[in-house]
Amino acid sequence: MVSLAGAGCDSVIDRAAAPEVEASSSPELVREAVEYGGWVLPADAKVLLVRKEIVRDRKYQIAAEMSPTDLSSILAQSRFTPPFARDIPPYLTTTIAGPDLATSPSVRRAQEWFTSPAGKVMLRDVVVDERDENTRIVHIEFRGV
Repeated sequence: MVSLAGAGCDSVIDRAAAPEVEASSSPELVREAVEYGGWVLPADAKVLLVRKEIVRDRKYQIAAEMSPTDLSSILAQSRFTPPFARDIPPYLTTTIAGPDLATSPSVRRAQEWFTSPAGKVMLRDVVVDERDENTRIVHIEFRGV
């Protein structure tokens, strides 16, 4: 009887640890992600995909294509000010959509701690794939702590 109870507990723990995952480009999921991260996306941005994962904390990932002007605008409007490091090895970043970072002529990355207006503390991580002079593929991640 003790063995059966132990086995039953393992399966309950496994199910409880399984993440809740949702991925789409629906306006509802986009809105949920940007509100969580205190982020502003320009109307012209083409959202490629948004992924939400909940285990204990929330994690949102957004992949969007935009112009360099729109990128500057979202960084300013989202109050994201840390300096970007250049030429980040692609294996240091997990992307959810868009071209492979290994094929990019230039990749920049920055991250910061952020507390949302709702009091949520998170790490905001932004990777910019400078695909060409007019195209930026932006990978944004909000990881709650």
